[in-house]
Amino acid sequence: MKFTKQRLSKLADEGRRLFGLEGTIQKSAAFLNLAALIGVLYLIFPIMGTKITQTISTDVVIMVFLLVFLGINYLQFLVMLRIRRKWMELEKQSTYDNLTQIFNRACFDEIMQEEVRRAGRYHFPLTLCLIDIDNFKPFNDTYGHNRGDELLQRFASLIQSSIRSTDCVARYGGDEFCILLPHTDLVRTEKFLSRLLLQVQEMLDCTFSAGVTSYRAGESKTDFLIRADLALYQAKREGKNRIRCMIGRDDRHVVLSF
Repeated sequence: MKFTKQRLSKLADEGRRLFGLEGTIQKSAAFLNLAALIGVLYLIFPIMGTKITQTISTDVVIMVFLLVFLGINYLQFLVMLRIRRKWMELEKQSTYDNLTQIFNRACFDEIMQEEVRRAGRYHFPLTLCLIDIDNFKPFNDTYGHNRGDELLQRFASLIQSSIRSTDCVARYGGDEFCILLPHTDLVRTEKFLSRLLLQVQEMLDCTFSAGVTSYRAGESKTDFLIRADLALYQAKREGKNRIRCMIGRDDRHVVLSF
């Protein structure tokens, strides 16, 4: 969590700086708007019920000031738009993977930490899936990185369209993806992954290996991840293109079929 805390700290600092600058601009804009309004009223209406004789030069000076105020106000509006755009870009970079546009690893770790806390408190099933695209490196070497990136994007998009709004998917690194399924037991998870495997074979002409495990009350997030990773290793060791579940901490407790 050290990296996550540092990232959140930098994000918070940048956010405070941007929003502080935005607040200053808003105050300045309010002052300029008030000054412009007073200038307009001065040109249009008499003051204190009497006509004021105004020379042409006075009117011109006032009009110039009004135009300057409006110009500055417009520039401040453009700056505020850039600030908001910068903040949105910063938030996106800290949350999503640049290539696949799904959650990145740091964000997924935060979400999983919260889901683990909730599962431990309310005692609902929580399942973790680690998915690795089979033979991705040979594919990348044969067809090039552009085709490899395209495969990762389509793979991520297919998973995203297959999960529920309460589920979470992230690119965990390279060609490895994580899926977190709250309120889902191992049997339902296996059915979901089996359907997903068929879709991947039909639509992307590739396969994946998956390791699955269910959260046990009181364990750490790290132990939860390690067990799913062991299940994934078992699936790849057995020949890939399959789903394996780990219910213990060693290979003797791998469930070979659901």
